[in-house]
Amino acid sequence: MNQVTYPQLNEADQRIVDMLRQDGRRPYRDIARELGVSESMVRKRVGRLIESGWMRILAVTDPLQLGVPFLATTYVKVRPAALEAVADAVAREGAARYVAIGVGNHNLVFESLHSSARDLHEFQQRLLSSDDVLSSETIHVVDIKKSVWDWEIPVNKEEEA
Repeated sequence: MNQVTYPQLNEADQRIVDMLRQDGRRPYRDIARELGVSESMVRKRVGRLIESGWMRILAVTDPLQLGVPFLATTYVKVRPAALEAVADAVAREGAARYVAIGVGNHNLVFESLHSSARDLHEFQQRLLSSDDVLSSETIHVVDIKKSVWDWEIPVNKEEEA
């Protein structure tokens, strides 16, 4: 299977991202030393990667471990002509934590956090009570077994040689 590479990122940028992916608090000085470049170059490249939207450095938490009573994943089938508008409306909601458009039986999926079953119900009534919403299915998440936001950037083996 062919690996995907990101032509927007050169080899140094990919290596910087990979090192910060493993430890987001890793000192730029250590990264620079490993790459054989100056610390200021690493600082500038990280700044550019963040500014361009290619990378964010953040803490990832488990909402259930933090005591959020209702974590819901909702799959929705929306009329194609209204998909962007419905997805944008969901994305504007503070309770929505993840909103994605896809292809398949459902074309919209979102995760949301709620203080109670009533709060979840009101949220869904407000957002999904439209003729543009053809169907929906919600799962009340009770345990997260794996949540990976640590996506390694595949590097083309020919570029490494």
